[in-house]
Amino acid sequence: MHLDETPLTPRALEGVRVIDMADTNSVYTTKILCDLGAEVIRIEPTAGDPMRTVQPVDDATGTSAFYAYMNTNKRMVTLDLERPGGADLFRSLVATADIVVESERPGRLSALGLDYASFKAEQPALVWTTVTPFGSSGPWKDWQADDLISQAMGGFMTLSGLPEREPLKLFGEQSCFIAGLHATSGTLIALWHALLSGEGQHVDVSIHEAIVHTLESAIQVYTTEGRVRGRLPRSDEAGIGMFPATDGEIFVYANMNMITRSWFNLVKTLQKEGIPGAEDLSDPKWQDQAFRRTPEAREAATEMIAALTKNKSKYQNYNELQARNVLSAPKSEISDLFNNPQLKFLNWFVDQPIGDRMATWPGPAFRMSETPRRQPGPVRAPGADNDAVLGALGVAGEKLQQSR
Repeated sequence: MHLDETPLTPRALEGVRVIDMADTNSVYTTKILCDLGAEVIRIEPTAGDPMRTVQPVDDATGTSAFYAYMNTNKRMVTLDLERPGGADLFRSLVATADIVVESERPGRLSALGLDYASFKAEQPALVWTTVTPFGSSGPWKDWQADDLISQAMGGFMTLSGLPEREPLKLFGEQSCFIAGLHATSGTLIALWHALLSGEGQHVDVSIHEAIVHTLESAIQVYTTEGRVRGRLPRSDEAGIGMFPATDGEIFVYANMNMITRSWFNLVKTLQKEGIPGAEDLSDPKWQDQAFRRTPEAREAATEMIAALTKNKSKYQNYNELQARNVLSAPKSEISDLFNNPQLKFLNWFVDQPIGDRMATWPGPAFRMSETPRRQPGPVRAPGADNDAVLGALGVAGEKLQQSR
């Protein structure tokens, strides 16, 4: 693809071909590229793609929801790279590609003569992105890691949870999304460079490094102050916590430590609404943090705030407290997201056919006015595009069969 030959419309990556050999840690990269309009050809092993069994699996169709979400609109090809026929087909396929994204263990592809170095001379504009737990070089390059290990070794779990409890892992496979976003950024930057200069490159993404990027200011605090940031204690000060509403809970943050205005505005609100005991909150003792942390103060404040919130919905409380400059936020259950006024206005959720029914997935994290994102399509079976994709390479039928 060249800037003067193929316009990047109607979708941003229209005309870009991507070879996808990503695992669960990096498949979010190729999902984004595909959503942006690239033709993504996913190569699955002939023995079966382990990603197709990732839970939850739909009982009716046997389809993994994770797989369907990550691989919508991709073309599916099965190849055995260990067989000469499969390796030859892979070489022919890469020759048609602009980008390769893979998550193979360091050294495997080079042993087969199928790594970036094997293609660089004949395809100088090729962008080759590798996503592995610790990178393609270094003393840890052969180590494997799942999401738990990545979060722990990257330092994230030193900051999550309560100090008196065990470290807390973020829910789900967060490394997949964090590393996937870094890999997408690097890949697109390298593609743009290749389009401008004709020079491709190897984009080497380490999940370990990507997780270390999530530590906010912990590294800066350590290097500039010599202080180790750790897990913060639960806030036991009056005015902070989750409070009942008619349809769930709302979080209120009104203390005397950071944004004191929120506390004073909350006091005015409680008094204006005639909440019993609210007049006592004008006493100077409520500005003393030691008093505010006593069980007596916490219990009294909790009772008064609950009396204010319990007879209204989460969003009624939120709108009223925000209007009065009291920091608050409704706690969203997953079901609440489908009735979220902002998300409904944006038509954020998208539908994808799975068998005879429709599944609903998260929509785009960004919108582009001129190059719209591709809508999800049906989940394709393993090897569904073997004949169309591999046949287009001019491969003889016998050789095509040898690759399977």
